[in-house]
Amino acid sequence: MDPLKVLLLVLVAAGVWAVVELALTIRKARSSVEEITRSANETIEQVQPIIAKADGVMDEIQPAIKRVDPLVERAGVVVDEATISLDKVNGILTDVSSVSGTAANVSGVVDQVANNAASGVNDVINRLRGKAAPEPARIAEGEEAGSDESAPKRATPAAGKDRAYITYDSADEGAEDKD
Repeated sequence: MDPLKVLLLVLVAAGVWAVVELALTIRKARSSVEEITRSANETIEQVQPIIAKADGVMDEIQPAIKRVDPLVERAGVVVDEATISLDKVNGILTDVSSVSGTAANVSGVVDQVANNAASGVNDVINRLRGKAAPEPARIAEGEEAGSDESAPKRATPAAGKDRAYITYDSADEGAEDKD
């Protein structure tokens, strides 16, 4: 036998072996493909009811989706109107705040006027009774309450034609000018 024939026999044996291996691989691949196909069919069978339900839900949602756009537009209009209303309320509250401040100022002025009027009436009554209290300006200047100038002055009636007048000492006339 010559080396070429031996080489040819080895090549034929290798070819047969390759064909056998290829057949075995194809057989294993076929069984794997069948198993994958069976598994995929089972999965598809299980998923079909879910897909049918999702399809039904989508059919039910379609009319609602068509109504969403007008609702969103209306909601935008409502939000705009609410913003305008809140701006108006803010303006009203600002006006109320300024009116309240003015009313508080007026109340303070009225209170001060009432206190001044009551104080003036009280001073007149005390003078008429002869119990005039020392003037606050003189006390603030440091004069003592017991000094002659701060002592209460008594009113003396003056005779007129048909009327009686009350006259005060000159120190009291300056106090009347201040009131």
